[in-house]
Amino acid sequence: MHTIALYNTYLARAAAVLTILCTLSVFLYGIFLLMAVTHTAGRTAAERQITNLSAHLGDMEMLYLTEQRSLTPERAVALGFVAPAHVSTVYATGDAHTLTLNSNR
Repeated sequence: MHTIALYNTYLARAAAVLTILCTLSVFLYGIFLLMAVTHTAGRTAAERQITNLSAHLGDMEMLYLTEQRSLTPERAVALGFVAPAHVSTVYATGDAHTLTLNSNR
């Protein structure tokens, strides 16, 4: 009889622990499922934004090419371009990782 009473005590505790574990598992499953849905919705919104930006970039590239074709030396002067009096070369050295006007490098 003593053994049956001991099993009944442990049985109640084991059932409580299993109930808590099942409840926690269902709760975590719900959270992870919600996170997956949120991630998918965010990815869809990002793809839509990328599509819109790609279309906008294409329009801007077309405008750039159109403006580049219409640029002539006469139009550049009319827009205020002045030929430089002195041309300097910019040097980049491998160790400095900076641009410089110093020709001694």
